[in-house]
Amino acid sequence: MLNKMKLKTFALAITACTVYSAMAADTADVHVIGSISPAACTPTISGGGTIDYGNIKASSLKADDYTVLDVKTLDIAITCSAPTVVGIHAINGRPNTLAGGGQSSVTGQSQQSPVVLLGMPTTYAVGLGLDGSTPIGGYAGKLDTSSVLLDGVAVEGLNATSTDGSGTWSKYSKGVLYTPFGFDLFSWGASGSSVPVAFTNMTGKLSVQAYINKSSELQLSKTINLDGLTTIELVYL
Repeated sequence: MLNKMKLKTFALAITACTVYSAMAADTADVHVIGSISPAACTPTISGGGTIDYGNIKASSLKADDYTVLDVKTLDIAITCSAPTVVGIHAINGRPNTLAGGGQSSVTGQSQQSPVVLLGMPTTYAVGLGLDGSTPIGGYAGKLDTSSVLLDGVAVEGLNATSTDGSGTWSKYSKGVLYTPFGFDLFSWGASGSSVPVAFTNMTGKLSVQAYINKSSELQLSKTINLDGLTTIELVYL
């Protein structure tokens, strides 16, 4: 019994010391908090981003062929709050309205143009809206790589067949916004490189060329408004 009592007393003493130590080690935490905001980039396009073909006379349209209009050019810039790797992706806001469209892109976002646009025999284009149920025409756009400067330095045009940059990047000098793939992402790298680079300021030229459907297909007794829409989306890489 004595040995057992000693054991119990020892156990109690250990317990008491443990409780006492815990009480003696009261603490107060200091938290160091905050957040690092990602750099933000803002795109701007001259003229409010509007390509205006003005008043097109019905008599100037071809009855049984497409009428190709002039090339129009706007300035485009992307300004970032800190050096940032950015790509751009074109989104067609008027799907299924291209006049005389040929083969569709993989995603169906654009179709092969029936006419030569921007000096390229094979170009993928998007529509100008509908006149009732009849396509009004179409247009193609490109961001001319030779015009692009990143922080004042000439660069290499790049393309990845993905919308998040996960695909393989390759050199792409044409800069055409719509391609057979339809989910392309465009960016820029140093000369000779296929890796997108960070920048603070980007400047370039955005060219667009449109065409009008055959006048025999359109209701020319009333005003028809061209209604093309492309959204330029910035993708942070």
